[in-house]
Amino acid sequence: MKGKSFLGLEAIVTAIQPHGPADRMARLLVTLVFLYWNAVEGSVFETEYSPAFVRWYPIPLWRLLLLSAVIVGALWCPSVGIMLAFAFFFYSMDMEVTMERWG
Repeated sequence: MKGKSFLGLEAIVTAIQPHGPADRMARLLVTLVFLYWNAVEGSVFETEYSPAFVRWYPIPLWRLLLLSAVIVGALWCPSVGIMLAFAFFFYSMDMEVTMERWG
């Protein structure tokens, strides 16, 4: 069986390696999703977020979780990190204005 992979597992393992085709597609997909999110949500001042996001914002652990997502995203792919950082920035600025106005 030399030279042949069992059930094509060699191709699957190669595809999911870091910097393999699956990783490149995942990076591109996540970057494009957050680019779209930032273009839509970032272009509107005082975006209305779901009630859960508004309730969770004052909790420091929630903001630390979001910040850690930005760090993990940046370690995985710098483009993803930039898009996550913009999303976090727009969310936090909208929440600050919302809390100041309604608080």
